Amino acid sequence: MDKDYLERGYLSKMNCKWRLLLAVVIILILCGTTYFIYNRPKEQGVKLKLSDGIKISVYYEALCPDSKHFVSRQLLPLYQKIPQHITLDLIPYGKAQTIENEGAINFKCQHDEIECYANKIHACVIDMVKDPLIQLNYVACMIRNNHNPDVICKICGEENKVDFNPILNCAKGNEGSLLLKEHGIKTHALNPAASFIPTVELNNSQNIVPLSSILKNLQDAVCGLFNDKPSGCDD
Repeated sequence: MDKDYLERGYLSKMNCKWRLLLAVVIILILCGTTYFIYNRPKEQGVKLKLSDGIKISVYYEALCPDSKHFVSRQLLPLYQKIPQHITLDLIPYGKAQTIENEGAINFKCQHDEIECYANKIHACVIDMVKDPLIQLNYVACMIRNNHNPDVICKICGEENKVDFNPILNCAKGNEGSLLLKEHGIKTHALNPAASFIPTVELNNSQNIVPLSSILKNLQDAVCGLFNDKPSGCDD
């Protein structure tokens, strides 16, 4: 058996191995592509009728700077333009924790105890103020300067012609704790979990528009979902 024959045999075996490896790689690529096609978020590319409207759910914190900017600079202006097309869903809780011990409900918040109390006030406003525009105006007013929750609650209540006393009583009592606990349950149920505050869902989904696009320009993100843009979207 000569040397050339052995070398040809060796090269033939190597070529077979490389062909087999290449085939495996191609199969993996095809499988991955197929999986992506059939498992990518199905909501992307959705278009809405004007009559459908859209639900905007905002998971936020009372002392979070990004929440403050989003609510006051983006959510409120958009809602003022097209209120008839938006259903508001405000969830003040963020990256807090609910701690229950022998019937007592306590909270640990990202920006300390003052934020937990401010979140309770927000929760009580959301529960007690039924008019969505007044509710959002009240929340947006408070979130601009929420470091003294009692004072800003009173100021914003007077500004929006809402009796703030029942709201403060709610926040200081068990009712406020129960409301905030419910917001926590809803926040912890997010899928995927909130990695950034605020997290925003459109029609109960995080897959319709990327969060980065929503936070950059909520008006473009929302108005672009309608087949026919609502009047007010071009302002």
